[in-house]
Amino acid sequence: MAKEDKAVYAPGELGRVRSKLGDMDRDEAKRMAQKLGGEVGYERSDDQDKSRREGGNVRKDKVNVQIKGRPRRSVELQADVDEAEESSSKNKQSSQRQANPADDPAIPIKVSYWERVKMDRCAGNSEFEIKSSGQVLLSILSPFSTVTDYVSSAFINRRMNEYYKKIEVLVTSTRNMLPRNNTKRSEKLKKGAPLAHHILDVIRYWDIEKISGNLAKLQASSKGVRVSECADMLKAIYKPLFILEKLDLEVHIRGAYKVLYKVLFAENQLDVQSHQDQIRAALTAYSGVRREVHYLLYPLLMKSVSGSYLPYDALFIERKKRILAFLNATEAEQMNPANFAAQGNIEDLKDDSEKEEEVVNLDEKEKEEEISDEERERRSVVESEKKALDRGLQMLETLFPQAGWDKLSEYPDLYPYFVDLYDLRRGVVYISPRDPMPQILIFMRTLEEMFFGLRHAVFTSTPIPGSNLESVDVILGGIMNDWRYYREMCFEKEYLPRMAEYIRILEGSPGERSSNYTKKLVSELHWVKRLYLLPYYKFDSFVASPFQKKDVIQIYSQVKSLRKCLAAIATGVDRGIKAGGAEANALCDGIENPWAPYTFQVSNPVSVRLDVLLPGKQKNNASLLYFCLAVASVLDYLMNNENSWAYSSNRNSPLFRSVDDEGLIPLTGVDKRINADEVFKHVQRQKQKQKSG
Repeated sequence: MAKEDKAVYAPGELGRVRSKLGDMDRDEAKRMAQKLGGEVGYERSDDQDKSRREGGNVRKDKVNVQIKGRPRRSVELQADVDEAEESSSKNKQSSQRQANPADDPAIPIKVSYWERVKMDRCAGNSEFEIKSSGQVLLSILSPFSTVTDYVSSAFINRRMNEYYKKIEVLVTSTRNMLPRNNTKRSEKLKKGAPLAHHILDVIRYWDIEKISGNLAKLQASSKGVRVSECADMLKAIYKPLFILEKLDLEVHIRGAYKVLYKVLFAENQLDVQSHQDQIRAALTAYSGVRREVHYLLYPLLMKSVSGSYLPYDALFIERKKRILAFLNATEAEQMNPANFAAQGNIEDLKDDSEKEEEVVNLDEKEKEEEISDEERERRSVVESEKKALDRGLQMLETLFPQAGWDKLSEYPDLYPYFVDLYDLRRGVVYISPRDPMPQILIFMRTLEEMFFGLRHAVFTSTPIPGSNLESVDVILGGIMNDWRYYREMCFEKEYLPRMAEYIRILEGSPGERSSNYTKKLVSELHWVKRLYLLPYYKFDSFVASPFQKKDVIQIYSQVKSLRKCLAAIATGVDRGIKAGGAEANALCDGIENPWAPYTFQVSNPVSVRLDVLLPGKQKNNASLLYFCLAVASVLDYLMNNENSWAYSSNRNSPLFRSVDDEGLIPLTGVDKRINADEVFKHVQRQKQKQKSG
């Protein structure tokens, strides 16, 4: 009898069979083998299996099995099925690994301590102001407990009002042009330009009533608002933005409003200016909502849809499914830019194409004769202010090069540059560089140094044009005499001591930071800024003003008067220059000795620089006057112009210098100081090389 082949199994097959049989001890295995009988087979090694595959042999699907007392028969191996199942299982697991469970709306959001802190720190950043510094600090100090997820009252009461106003302007302007109850106009637009109509329909049906109602409800108890309570308001804001997200402002949104303008123009050609104004307002508001509101609310949205911190751009990609579920939206609702290629080619909406082309270009400069005298005067004032500001910054750059004058609105840190130059007091370093206070101090100190020379000029009793104030010599003399007192009263007596006390508290126990005393102290710091220096400065006050009105020196008013006086004298000097200047010893209104050399009895940082910069004949009182006017113009703009960067709505940084400017950990020094004298000398050497080269 021929020897029968033993059963041969694929690598790992026996192990899979054993796993299916379950756990069994040695005795039970022996009893099963005796009952079943059969030949002893073996399992191929991995090398043997690889050799079989490389040789072109395919494993048999069946093997011969001999069971005691029964005839030999072929049995189909279950191993192939198992391998198929295993392969399918692996593919399924791979697919599951590719899906991001953090973006699965069906999975509850879980937030770890570190991720919570990162998100809270982002929300507490001064750029967003969604959480107060105290709320962020409490989150950091609570690693083992759950912290109630509040938002700051300043965000609810002030920031959200600003955001809502932008949305309201956009929606109301659009509704005025395309009322929801004007079915005739809507149908005409829908028939001629369905895609443009779709865009405008989304905007005019933006539920600002719901946003307003939710906001009013939250503001009624603004000190106890949770993140979860802002959900309905967020949904109402973000859903229309999601629908319009892929559309380009210039191509699609502006295109839709141009089409609407054509409809309005066809209906009424007499109300062109009103339509243009409303479209401009709508486009400006849409730009602000899309670029600012969408971004500035993102930390609040992140806390609603994510269990971990994500940057702005990454959030809308990595949490797309959760955001869609949160907004109760679908991708099908989002408008596709490919459908808007020809939305403006609507011939049947044109009644008079030539007349329309004259006015349809909303960006065309308005004709000069159409501008009213009042508007022309306003524009002239704005242009003059801009020129004076630019001229002042150029002169400051000449005196103190590379200090950062070209980006004052971005708040460069002036302290390292001027600390040694002006021997600034120790407490100045505590003030945040993102605060206008250091800039004001540097301008005041610069004028103070200039006044040491300007005092030797002889001013005359010349009235200020357009003013009933006293003559120039009386006003200017009084301001220069009291200038140092103004600075010391505001900064060294009222502001810096309070700031030093505030820093002491921040470096102390956590409990003291949120005390009523601390709140009162911070409020007083704000009051000093408002009453002495920045008349349009706004803040949330915890206490009434601690100062009596009679005790407050309105330095901003003195700066305005100073600029008027210097400008009046400079006008007289300009006339004198036209009359021959120093060569003709021309007379000038407001000053007796404009061509006399300026006198600094003791050299200071400003006089040293003027000596280097000015040629011999120009080192006179007239030149010094122009430099004083330049600095005073910048300071006046900063303090007294409501549109200056000091009053920017997006600039609400901490009062104190802090790590990463986050307002959590105070810094009481700077890593590096700048040698301003060396910078000045280096710039002058470069200028000399350029001249000689």
